[in-house]
Amino acid sequence: MRVLEESRDNGDGTNRPILSETSNSEYGTGKWDDSYRPHCPAPTWAVECSDLRLRYPRQRDEALAGVNLQIPCGAFCGLFGRNGAGKTSLLALLAGLRRPSSGSLRVFGEDPWENSRITSQIAFAYTKDNLDATIYTIEARELLRMGPLFRPRWDAGFASHLIERFKIPLKKAANKMSKGQAAALRCVIALASRAPLTIFDEAYLGMDAVYRQAFLDELLADFTAHPRTVIFSTHYISEMERLFSEVAIIDAGRVVLQADADELRANGKTLQDTFIGLTLQEGESYDY
Repeated sequence: MRVLEESRDNGDGTNRPILSETSNSEYGTGKWDDSYRPHCPAPTWAVECSDLRLRYPRQRDEALAGVNLQIPCGAFCGLFGRNGAGKTSLLALLAGLRRPSSGSLRVFGEDPWENSRITSQIAFAYTKDNLDATIYTIEARELLRMGPLFRPRWDAGFASHLIERFKIPLKKAANKMSKGQAAALRCVIALASRAPLTIFDEAYLGMDAVYRQAFLDELLADFTAHPRTVIFSTHYISEMERLFSEVAIIDAGRVVLQADADELRANGKTLQDTFIGLTLQEGESYDY
């Protein structure tokens, strides 16, 4: 048993431990026995969507208008789309936060809606403009203590390492932090969860370029050491191009392209060029 202590002052002149878990990984508590590994049904799809549709109340148009998508287990999938294309709506369904209006959705072979066995294996970090929600009024150190209660693979040591690297103030709630600090906290929780399906929805918006690069370095290193399925929605396509093994492009509520990233690169185009060619009209510009 190892107690991991905060290396900075708690704000009241003390240096009390903030995290403590059994240590069995490089940083701390990652649990990697098969009892925590969800079944990946043949042919090893982490996510399967068929004619998936979502319509919000009092909205005429569907947010998702028949999504068909298959993401293999172990993929690092980039999800690209313009604002309003349906990216966040799709990811919320995958995370079990919303119920589809119709169609079929399976995560690790099961419907994620109201399915705690599956949702406990999913981490979802997303941009939150309204920081008044209850969870954002909880001090960061309390959120970290809650990690192992909801995520069976939670690694407290890794969380402590990330907190130190991103200089997150543990005695502050996210709604009292800068936008960059709040974004870093969301990313720390998702990374330290080490969930078999980890989803990032523009999660690092607000971080400056230095911290964005530090986050990508940590993400790539941990993904390599502890493989899982990652879905990453971003407008910063060129900045992350090297990371993706799969690409899905969504436009007007439909997936208009899903492909192996290396096959797209082999055609002599960047992933951003492919995205622009499929979603922008003549005369429009892409400024990311």
